[in-house]
Amino acid sequence: MTKSRKTEKTVEIHEYYVFRTDSGSFPALCEKCSSGKAIMVTPEQAAAVAHVPLRTIYSWVELELVHYKEGSNGSLIVCLNSLPDAGVEAEQL
Repeated sequence: MTKSRKTEKTVEIHEYYVFRTDSGSFPALCEKCSSGKAIMVTPEQAAAVAHVPLRTIYSWVELELVHYKEGSNGSLIVCLNSLPDAGVEAEQL
C-alpha cells in the first residue's frame, strides 16, 4: 500500500505603483474621501492601477462612480480610493 502526499503551495503577489509628477511635488489629495490620505492621479494612471481601459475611467467619471476633479485648464484627476472593481463597469453600463 502506497501513501499519497498532498502538497499545498501559496503564492502572494504584491503590486506597488510609483507616481511621479513633473514638478516633483506630491500628488493632490482627494477632498471627498474621509481618510484624507487618498491621492488623485491622471486617468491614465488610474486605468493602469484598476487594470481597465482608459475609456472605462472616463465612463466611471461620467457616471460619477469615482471622485474626480477638473482643473481650470481642462485637466482631470481621479481619486485612487474611489475606483470601483472592474466588474462594476459591466453592471453599470
